[in-house]
Amino acid sequence: MKLIIPVQWIIISLVAISLCSCDKNYTVFYEDDDAKDLSVFSDMGNNVMSCYIDGHPFRTRDRVYEGGFSRGVLYPEIELFKDDSGSDSDTLTINWQADSDASNPYSVSVVLAVKKEFAYSDFNEFNNTRLVIDGVSGYFMVNHNRSEKGTGSIYFHKAILMPGNVVGINNQLSGIFEATLPSFKITRGRFDHTLPVGGREGVVYF
Repeated sequence: MKLIIPVQWIIISLVAISLCSCDKNYTVFYEDDDAKDLSVFSDMGNNVMSCYIDGHPFRTRDRVYEGGFSRGVLYPEIELFKDDSGSDSDTLTINWQADSDASNPYSVSVVLAVKKEFAYSDFNEFNNTRLVIDGVSGYFMVNHNRSEKGTGSIYFHKAILMPGNVVGINNQLSGIFEATLPSFKITRGRFDHTLPVGGREGVVYF
C-alpha cells in the first residue's frame, strides 16, 4: 500500500502538467473551391488571411497558443499597431505574418493614416467601408519594406473593437483587398480575424 500513494500522485501530477501545457490552434482554414490554396471569404473569426502574390498562394500562419506550466505564449497571424509619434496624424498598421519557414514573402501589411488619438471607437468607423489606398496617406507593404509602397484598395466587411473588451469575443476584422507594388502584385486577398486586445494573448496594441 505504501507504493500506491506515490504512484497515484505521480499520475495526477503528470495529468496536471499535460493540461497546463496543452497547445491550442485558433485558426480554421476552409479552401475556396474557386481559388486554389486560398481560404474562403468569411466573417466567422477563422483567424486567417490568404491571397495570391504574383499568382502564388500566400497564407498566414496558424494562430497558436503554446501552453506552459507557468505561462503560455500566443503566436498570432495578425497584429495591429498604432504609432502616435506624428504631429498631425497617427498611423495604424495591420500586419499579417506567415510561418517563419515560409518562402519569401513572409509578411503583408497595410499602413493607414488615421486621426490623432485614434481609439477603439474610431476603428469601428471602418466597418462596412471600402478604402482606396493611394500610396501616400496609406500604402501596402511586403516584408516590412517601406521603400516599396503599394497602392490598391481594402474593404472592411467587419471592423469592430469594443472598449474594455479584453476577451475579444466581439472584436472582429474581416474583408478583402488587392494591391500593386513595384515588385509584387497582390490579388484576391481575404481576411477574417478575432481581435483580442493587448497582453500575452493580444493582437491589438493601441
